[in-house]
Amino acid sequence: MATAALSVSKYLEFFRKKEVRSVLDYGAGTLRNSAFMAEAGFRVYAADLPVQVARIMKMASARKLAGILDVDELAGGLLDVDLVLSSYVLNIIPDGTAKSRYLKNIVLNLRPDGYLLVEVRCRETSSDCSSSCEHGKRCPNCIKTYSHLELDQLVESQGFRRVSHYYRRHSVAVLYQRFS
Repeated sequence: MATAALSVSKYLEFFRKKEVRSVLDYGAGTLRNSAFMAEAGFRVYAADLPVQVARIMKMASARKLAGILDVDELAGGLLDVDLVLSSYVLNIIPDGTAKSRYLKNIVLNLRPDGYLLVEVRCRETSSDCSSSCEHGKRCPNCIKTYSHLELDQLVESQGFRRVSHYYRRHSVAVLYQRFS
């Protein structure tokens, strides 16, 4: 079976118990989460930027998927999936229009009462960071990072409520459910 993000494998049994059948891996990248969920028996759609979609189409694991979409295709809101996976995507999307469009596309393609699993790098406090910082992921000035409360503010404003969250060494994973 493909190796998925820990958050995805951790919630696998929860998704089965909640009768999740269809999944959108939004920002699918190398298809690690998509392939894992497809191998676990879910109907999986992968979505990414056009340049990455071209790469995904050439991957062997792409054949296991129900569909591969350019992110612009999500604006039609035709998927009505039970679950959306977002692994580290919010860390790389700039604030503003792109982030708003990303969240709107999630809402458009997720059924009412569906689930959203978001995993991001979490903020670490490090007193030795400065403008010449070389610590990368430890410095809030070097990469967009979040706490689960910051994610709550961002995601709950789109009609979600937090179901659970957990922290790992450098990340936080939060499971949300969309309001009916």
